[in-house]
Amino acid sequence: MTSSTDAVSAKKIIEYVKGLPARDRQLMEGVFSRTEGFFDNLGLDDIGLISTHLRLLGLTKPPVEQTDEQRIEMWGHYGLTVSVPAGRARFSGSMMLAPHDGVPYCVNEDTHYARTGSDDRIRHAIGHRQMMIDCYHAKIKALYNYCLALERGPVWVLTGGGSRVQAFFGYEQGYFANLCLDLQDVPRHTEEQRAELAGRTHSLTPNFEHHEPLFERLDIPGVKVSLHD
Repeated sequence: MTSSTDAVSAKKIIEYVKGLPARDRQLMEGVFSRTEGFFDNLGLDDIGLISTHLRLLGLTKPPVEQTDEQRIEMWGHYGLTVSVPAGRARFSGSMMLAPHDGVPYCVNEDTHYARTGSDDRIRHAIGHRQMMIDCYHAKIKALYNYCLALERGPVWVLTGGGSRVQAFFGYEQGYFANLCLDLQDVPRHTEEQRAELAGRTHSLTPNFEHHEPLFERLDIPGVKVSLHD
């Protein structure tokens, strides 16, 4: 058990988990025991089950309902025209498309504004998207085309990261890989600074081991594939 279970008694949790079907019970035992490597190989259905049970236990809040029309209006208020992306994954239902030069850049603030009234995640996502376009677009476009050629359906590029700019390449079943770029505070005001960042080598990490073979033959200048140990 962890500190997050303080509001719910350990006895209640144990009784709840014991009463679950075998597969659900196994998943929830893994969550609460923090079994090493447990979270590394979870599928989308597993994540959905875990999220449902955590809500039923009162350990997480129910999701805030928001329509795509409301999201379009929200992002538009901040100057970004968005639409519904093709191949949007189930776990990322609030993700929206804001393409540039043939690349389906996407943004997602996970209904943070609707839940809290704070627009910091909106501004953060817009800022990171622009940094990606200004400094890394050619590299990102080459990776997008590579992922598209894998023939897994529509591909999108999600802006992400905290203090570091990151590009998440994904499709309907989840993420292919994450391209780790530079810290958001690195100077990029001049053409020379942006060109220097674009010329750096950045690390691409496949998401889950079963995606690693997809990138074994990747040969894009300035991209180094980092495999799981």
